[in-house]
Amino acid sequence: MNEKKLVFKPAKTDQDIANIVNHTTDAFVSGLTSKEQWSLEGLKDEAEEGWEIFGALCEEEVVAAVFIKYAPKSLLTKNTPIKLEYQGNGFSHIIKEFYEDEAITRKADKIINYCPSDNFRMISLNEGHKYEKTGNKFGKNNNIDEWEKHIG
Repeated sequence: MNEKKLVFKPAKTDQDIANIVNHTTDAFVSGLTSKEQWSLEGLKDEAEEGWEIFGALCEEEVVAAVFIKYAPKSLLTKNTPIKLEYQGNGFSHIIKEFYEDEAITRKADKIINYCPSDNFRMISLNEGHKYEKTGNKFGKNNNIDEWEKHIG
């Protein structure tokens, strides 16, 4: 079996952010910022608001964008869907493991995940990884659900 690997590369420069933006034109940024569009400007706003942006790479190609932000005792997380031709490789599960590793490293007590309320794959993934819906909603149309998982 040819097992594909996923690597997380932090976006440290404008070019890194541009490479992530260019990975797909149909992606979920967050609904939590003033820019609800997938653009270089939108991702720069995310960074200015304290989100660390990572490109999830498979064989040097960005297949998803991953966002984390540390808040007191919590790791806030969100990500775009996996690029269509890379779905089915377990990458969504690897992203969840990345979140857990980051939470442990940063000594967070819980992980908060923001997920579109109509993305049934992400909802199922959250449930499978023992996240619980908090009931909090965000976004211009309250279409972003907040999920929580306690660590340790």
